[in-house]
Amino acid sequence: MNELERYNGQYDGPIYQERPAPRLISRRMYNLVLAGLIVLSFGVMGVCSTLTGTMQFMVWLGRNAFMFLMLTLAGTIGGLITMSIGRAKENLVLSAIGYILFSVTFGFTTSFALSMYSLESIQTAFTATAGIMVVFGMAGIAFPRVFERIIGVLCLALLAIVLMEVVLAFMGIQQSVTDIVVVLIFCGFIGYDVHRAATAEPTLSNALWFAIDLYLDIINVFLRLLQLFGNRE
Repeated sequence: MNELERYNGQYDGPIYQERPAPRLISRRMYNLVLAGLIVLSFGVMGVCSTLTGTMQFMVWLGRNAFMFLMLTLAGTIGGLITMSIGRAKENLVLSAIGYILFSVTFGFTTSFALSMYSLESIQTAFTATAGIMVVFGMAGIAFPRVFERIIGVLCLALLAIVLMEVVLAFMGIQQSVTDIVVVLIFCGFIGYDVHRAATAEPTLSNALWFAIDLYLDIINVFLRLLQLFGNRE
C-alpha cells in the first residue's frame, strides 16, 4: 500500500474516484452488436421516413416547423453528449439512452431527404454505399497508419467544404463537385473509424459509440450519392 492509499484509508472522504473497469465482451459479440446497431439506425431512419410522409405529419409540421427543428437539433446534440458521458463513465444505460435519442431525432431529420427520391434511386445509392463501406472498411484495417496520417487533412477539408457550401447556398449556386468531394472525404473517415472501432476495447458502450460514428460516415456518403445520381420524384 502506498502513502496515498494509506492516507485515503484514514480519511472519511475520497481523494479521487477511479474510472469503473470496463465490462468486456468477446470481440465477435462486439462486432455483431456494432454491425447490428448500424443496421438498426438505418431502420429507424426508414420508420421515420414512413411517418414523415403521412399527410397528418405534414399538416402538423406546417404548424410546428420551428418547434420540430429545435426538438430534433436538441435531441441530436443531447444524444451525442449523453453517449459521451455514458462512455466515459462506463454507464451502459446512459450510452443506450443517448443512442436512442440520437438515432430517433437524427432519423427524423434525414428522413425528409428520402421522400424526395424514387425507391429505385434509394436502392441504387444504398448498394453503392454498402460497396464503399466494405472497400474502405477493409482498407482501414489493412492500412491503419495511412488513415491516421490523413485524418487531420480530412477534418480540415470537411470544414472547408462545409463553409464553401454555405457560401454557395447564399449565392444560390448548386455544385455537384462539392458532393463528390464530400463523398471522398467520408470514404477516408470510414477507413479511419473502422480502424478505431476494430482496435477499441470490446465493450457495449464502445459498440454504441462507434456505431453512431460509422453511421454518420455512411449516411453522409449515402445522401450525397442520392444528390448526385438520384431521380427526384
